[in-house]
Amino acid sequence: MKTSIRNNRIFLFAILAASAYLFTVGCSNSETHSHDQSAQHDNSPSGHTHGETDDNAGEKDDQEKKDAGPNGGRIITSADPHIEFLVTEERHIQLTILDSDSQGIAHGNQIISLIGGDRSSPTQIAFSPKGNVLLSDKPLPVATDVPVVLQIQTSPTAEIVLEKFNVNLGECSSCEYQEYACVCGHDN
Repeated sequence: MKTSIRNNRIFLFAILAASAYLFTVGCSNSETHSHDQSAQHDNSPSGHTHGETDDNAGEKDDQEKKDAGPNGGRIITSADPHIEFLVTEERHIQLTILDSDSQGIAHGNQIISLIGGDRSSPTQIAFSPKGNVLLSDKPLPVATDVPVVLQIQTSPTAEIVLEKFNVNLGECSSCEYQEYACVCGHDN
């Protein structure tokens, strides 16, 4: 009975994530931030990036430098506890649950899934424990820039959190991280 309920929840989460993904990708095509790899990042105290001048500084929120995860991944702050999102060399996704000092801790009973890739044929990814991390059951689709929706439920009774972003595997020209985990302070 518990397995059936859990399978129904996972199925429901997958449907919700797929719907959110399709909605997000469909609605955000005109709003997608395209990052010119040759552009230099400006880490000036004013927060201006990519050649912004003082004339339009008020039009955008000031960008702040971000913290890197303990393994060099992106920190997902919309969930509590925070989660580090890291793409391995094999294109699998490694999720590390973080404590208040951004150090990895043992995972609990989080329910996490991901959907991403091509809208017409999205890839659904589940996670399973491997040591102190959660590892994806399959790799990300082959592409340099993969739109994803990460669905996080920190406990069976917690509210579901959706985190939508592009996993841009290009190298940042200003920091040592890939664009999806860049800490320079520009939108990625």
